[in-house]
Amino acid sequence: MRSTRSLLVRAALVFVVCSVPAAALASGSGSQGWGPRVGFTSDPDQIVGGVHFDMGEIVSNLRWEPNFEVGFGDDVTSLSANVLFAYYFPLKGSVTPYAGGQVAAVYFDVDNGDSDTEIGVDAVGGIETKVGRARMLFELQLGFGDIHDAKFLVGWKF
Repeated sequence: MRSTRSLLVRAALVFVVCSVPAAALASGSGSQGWGPRVGFTSDPDQIVGGVHFDMGEIVSNLRWEPNFEVGFGDDVTSLSANVLFAYYFPLKGSVTPYAGGQVAAVYFDVDNGDSDTEIGVDAVGGIETKVGRARMLFELQLGFGDIHDAKFLVGWKF
């Protein structure tokens, strides 16, 4: 049973990774940048790190940004594949607030040998600002489902 679940999780992650470039080509949006992201979560209490991709706008000011993260701590290692849809508020100035939602598939590997896969949803809010040629973001996510209670991230897009 455990090996079947692990195989299904890996197949789903491969599907998500392979579908991102195909969906970008189909939508005509294309990559607008990528970068690292780091932060921490609450329940489980973890340090997380990963990478995100700005795949451009679906419609005016609405972006989709898949991301992948690894978390360590609280006697658990987590691997997550997420797809974020966020509306970027068109304000004048260098700081742009955004809000949206994210679907998350998270694989948890517990130190005692157990593992579990959960699907959840995050409410997302943050700000993005230009730093030289790059963009920097500060993001808060509130989780619904058995994924995490909250997540705070700092990221860069190049």
